[in-house]
Amino acid sequence: MSSFRFGWRGSHYPGAPVDDMWLAVGADPGGGWYLDAYFIGRTPLPGGAPLAAEFARWLLAPAPEGRYEEEFLLLDGEPQRGSRALAEGALLTVEVLLGRAEAGGPEYLQVLLFGEVGGRAFEVCAPLECGRVVRAELEAAAQRLLGDAERPPDRA
Repeated sequence: MSSFRFGWRGSHYPGAPVDDMWLAVGADPGGGWYLDAYFIGRTPLPGGAPLAAEFARWLLAPAPEGRYEEEFLLLDGEPQRGSRALAEGALLTVEVLLGRAEAGGPEYLQVLLFGEVGGRAFEVCAPLECGRVVRAELEAAAQRLLGDAERPPDRA
């Protein structure tokens, strides 16, 4: 079960089918941490609880007034294994963007996926995008993640 799960309905581009999309971060029963996102599946989160807590605090920071875009790097060129969607050994980078396109407008969240396979760069050109973030839902999920990430390891 994920500590943090933020989901929404959307499509990758106009006219595409609407799907359930999500971003999740959590701890496995064995103490390891993972990232799970629509179409990449579960992948290890090498930064573990400290990175999960840092991500939660980043999500909980008050949004600047007006237009903004901030980024958080969840994975940075991490080798993949065991994913049904990614080739064995692919180096995956996952970046989360949170922002507002115009003053007074809704906040958005994007999950960008890119990396390298066999020496060749790739980028998922249809990022996961939640066009209207419900701040209360995002903060509730981030609070759960922070609580789990800050628990002593024997209780994670």
